[in-house]
Amino acid sequence: MPRSAGSPHRGVPAVPGSFESEMATDPLKPVALVSMPTLSARFPSFQLALLKPTLESEGLPVQTFSLFMYFGTQVGWRLNETLSEVYPCMLGEWIWTKAAFGDFAAGDGYFETYRDDLETICEKAGCSLDDLRRLRETEAPAFIDFCMTSIDWSRFGVIGFSVVFQQMLASLALAKALKRKYPHIPVMMGGATFEDDIADEIMKGCPEVDYVHCGDADETLAPAIRRLYAGQSMAGIPGMMWRNGSQVAYAGRAPNLADMNKTPVPDFDEYFYARKEGGYHDYGQAEEVLLPIETARGCWWGVKNHCTFCGLNRAGMEFRSKHVENVIQQLDELSRRYGILDFNAIDNIIAPEYVDQLFQRLGEANTDLRIHYEVRPSLTRAQLKQMRKGGLFSIQPGVESFSTHILKLMRKHTTGVRNLELIKWSTYYGINNLYNILLRFPGETREDYRAQCEVMSKIHHFQAPWAVAKARADRGSPMYAEPETQSVTRLVPSPCYDYLFPKDRFDLNRVSYYFEHEMGNTLEDHEYGEIFEAVEEWQERWRREPRPYLRYRKTWATILIEDGRNGSPRTTAYSDDYASLYEYCADARSLREISAKFEDAGWVGPALEELVEKDLIVHLDQRYLSLALPENPYF
Repeated sequence: MPRSAGSPHRGVPAVPGSFESEMATDPLKPVALVSMPTLSARFPSFQLALLKPTLESEGLPVQTFSLFMYFGTQVGWRLNETLSEVYPCMLGEWIWTKAAFGDFAAGDGYFETYRDDLETICEKAGCSLDDLRRLRETEAPAFIDFCMTSIDWSRFGVIGFSVVFQQMLASLALAKALKRKYPHIPVMMGGATFEDDIADEIMKGCPEVDYVHCGDADETLAPAIRRLYAGQSMAGIPGMMWRNGSQVAYAGRAPNLADMNKTPVPDFDEYFYARKEGGYHDYGQAEEVLLPIETARGCWWGVKNHCTFCGLNRAGMEFRSKHVENVIQQLDELSRRYGILDFNAIDNIIAPEYVDQLFQRLGEANTDLRIHYEVRPSLTRAQLKQMRKGGLFSIQPGVESFSTHILKLMRKHTTGVRNLELIKWSTYYGINNLYNILLRFPGETREDYRAQCEVMSKIHHFQAPWAVAKARADRGSPMYAEPETQSVTRLVPSPCYDYLFPKDRFDLNRVSYYFEHEMGNTLEDHEYGEIFEAVEEWQERWRREPRPYLRYRKTWATILIEDGRNGSPRTTAYSDDYASLYEYCADARSLREISAKFEDAGWVGPALEELVEKDLIVHLDQRYLSLALPENPYF
């Protein structure tokens, strides 16, 4: 635990009276910013790192506490890292229910409902179901005690919690303990979790929370804290929710920050201190740091077409991005300060101008910086090549399907073959591709999935999907907000919330993020079996060594296609026109394009038929795409 955090200030007493009057007498008390479990220790809290210099630029002293970096010290890092993955059962929240709310969820109902998920977690974490029970009964409450005794909280003027996925209940548990000991220190919460209705429900059900900030805090949090310190009302401060007697008052959501160039370079000093002090640095299986950066907010695609299943950017869809020069300066300063070259852009989608301008600059400089981005699947081979040279090493694209019909249903407005091209070339360029296959959309057909399975059987040499799953109606998605347009009925909170929030204190419909539903005009559950099996087989073969391969080498006018996809390697040679045709279809081509290229030659049709029949070319969406990857690394 951060021994130096409170030791110089031990023994500083709390000032009696209301917290408004206390703030007015000591306007320079520091602000504590806290990030609680359950999060992976590999990833710093970007929220703390950004808010610290933001508030300090306004003259407010700040100290950050990455308390999630110490939970693994107590329960073991293997278990902590497993808990940090957001499973359907939300175990990373459930373990804090006793510390936050008492024994309402102490029965076996949770384990009966989620036994399969919990057993999978135990296998991965190397623990038992009884160990999970002990986490809730003893380890989580003990960690709250640990937080209380290791820091002198009395020296702070306000204690703020940043809350993202699986941090709500741990934050409420510590807030409750803090209020019990320091009733005059205001507790404030904020973060991406707090949509307006969730914030209102937390305020109504949790008296330990005095304020919630909703929306971008860049320009409104500092004025709110200054009002606190002056003993003034929050009325009129955008984003602030507060108590007005027995009622909850709200000034409306804070506006989206219009100019992203105003945000400062984040300060990760305390994270690196906690990484060593908490012991993760010495953990044998510790992952290298992937430093978060934020170069844009919102989603330019969602402004035009909000994907039906996407619950992100509910109130902040408007797209804003930093200038390319500012992004480069930030990367330079962070890599100089921390000696880190690997970065995770937490943007929901890459700014279009970065594809060419940013990565061209990085490539021309021959840097060894590596960046992960979320992208549209419309990137071309040439763009991927340039971006790889500029340091793009990982992407999360909106692939979701190889069926153009299903992609239209989910408002993706791309095509199956375009998605296939992206996976082909990201595999070739060694760009880790974290994509998913999604199922269950109104209007889908059996043929949509049969055709996808047929394509998948031919491409085991391309990187496999991260996961296959049915689409959810997450809070904020069109499936949630416009259920009638998506044939959604019986929209109810996920069963896990029955075991996270006491129903006598919370309306689960207003505090939940994940929902379950019924949907009309879709296949029956058993009809998805084939595609689940197809993806699982693909994943298993991709994990196996050696991996399946389909590659070709080229002489002057001959290509040698080596096919090791199905356990019986074979080599096929094509020369002259056939070789030229195969390479021309390296990017998906229509028959019209092919005919024009080869001047309507009579051999083209039979050649395409042969190559498709041998599964060396795929014919999808009226286009032909070669499946073999060039052996030449400079294609």
